Amino acid sequence: MSHTLPPRRTTDSTDSLYSSNRLAQTAHALWRTSGSGGMGRGVDRVDVADADADAGAEAIASPYLPSSSGRSRIDSVTDVFDRESTWLHARSAVTSESPAKSASSPSPFMAFAPGASLASAMRFEHHESFEPFLQLPNSRPEPSPSTALLSSTRWALPTRRDMTASGHDSSDANDLNDARARLLRSTGSPLGRTASVGLDEAERLAALRRYEILDTPPEPAFDRIVRLASHVLGAPISLVSLIDESRQWFKARRGIDASQTPRSMAFCAHAILSDDVLVVPDARADRRFADNPLVTGDPNIRFYAGAPLRTPEGHRLGTLCVIDRRPRDLDDEKRGLLADLSSLVVDELELRRVNRVLGDMAMRDGLTGLLNRRAFLMQADRLFAVARAQQRRLSVLMLDIDHFKGINDTWGHAIGDRVIVELTLVLRAALRKSTVIGRLGGEEFAVLLPETDAQRALQAAERMLVAINGASVPGPNGNAPVRFSASIGVASLGPDDADFSTLLQRADRALYTAKQGGRNRVAVL
Repeated sequence: MSHTLPPRRTTDSTDSLYSSNRLAQTAHALWRTSGSGGMGRGVDRVDVADADADAGAEAIASPYLPSSSGRSRIDSVTDVFDRESTWLHARSAVTSESPAKSASSPSPFMAFAPGASLASAMRFEHHESFEPFLQLPNSRPEPSPSTALLSSTRWALPTRRDMTASGHDSSDANDLNDARARLLRSTGSPLGRTASVGLDEAERLAALRRYEILDTPPEPAFDRIVRLASHVLGAPISLVSLIDESRQWFKARRGIDASQTPRSMAFCAHAILSDDVLVVPDARADRRFADNPLVTGDPNIRFYAGAPLRTPEGHRLGTLCVIDRRPRDLDDEKRGLLADLSSLVVDELELRRVNRVLGDMAMRDGLTGLLNRRAFLMQADRLFAVARAQQRRLSVLMLDIDHFKGINDTWGHAIGDRVIVELTLVLRAALRKSTVIGRLGGEEFAVLLPETDAQRALQAAERMLVAINGASVPGPNGNAPVRFSASIGVASLGPDDADFSTLLQRADRALYTAKQGGRNRVAVL
């Protein structure tokens, strides 16, 4: 967004998090290594401004300095940074008088990765959220990922002294190559290759993980869409590509064998930066991709078109893309078709997620989140079959809350529900995370203990009983805490157990024995 900057002043900016001098040096370094006419030969150019088509039109008189027109553009850039620094210090003064401002707002600086144009790196909005970065040093929050990346970029690029020292073109190129290597080591991102990372990247990755789609087997619904995309758009390669922290992974693919590539190589990492379809008519003629290994080597990409997979919440998880080995373009109608097909991919992702949630709801107890009776018995039957076939040990515990009806009658069903939830928490804390626990109904629970004989199962039950006796829930209206106890029956797999139901029945009889013996105890049968 556009806005007016304050007038320039000469006061040095010595304590700004985003130092105008260092950023100006970065601008000079980028220009020095991107000019033509003998400067930085063999080094990729990096844009300083969007209107840079005539960057090399004027001959350079000195091998160590940019042209006069180049210096003019650099002065404009550094002037912006100088004025910006003044504005930041003015904001800092305001902040010191208003410490109550929210520190949770995101930085207005656009996070950028090396390879994005410097113009994009300089974009910012007039926003109150500068304040978290302008507090006193002892109260300054931890830098955001974008801050860390910007700091790494400053450290890796040559300083103004590096630029103006006498030397030869080849030494300049070597300096930049060294800078590239340092930047790659510090950030994992090669200068001039990687797409910008948005400020909502953490949220995007969290949304991707919620779909639980990565590294899953092929599914016909997605395979049909890539076949359709290839056919409709006449492209030999079509992919459903999902971008995580370090790679692009293909949920569906047609025309290539690879199942994933590094994110640093991914065209799709650029496509997810916008809601629009990204079209690259000829990758060899595009500075972003000309030296990409996927262009210079197999699969020899020339044409690429990718439509972002945008979730209902607005997160771009990846793309549906089509690829060709020859240069071409995509008209507006076909771009629209690709966008429509990408919407179908998102619909399938949503349907898959909803079905998973509904399936989980059908298998879980609504109050405790434990397996319900049906799901528990399904798990138990499988474990029983394995233990019986491989002659392995298996035990089961049956647990029932003592006098639970009295708790409901005395304190109300709301307190009864809290007792059930508290018991669930106790069981989860006392058992391994992988232990199968089920709520069979009402106040009755069951626990499966694979690879556990009767003696160890008895010990586990006694530990659980001690933990339960130490538990309580707050009484209503400030009354004393409500305590509760439980009885536990234990049974272990024996030669006469034909199926799990017989084992469960023995555990149930043991539970009845514990109840008859006075409750709040363990019995083994």
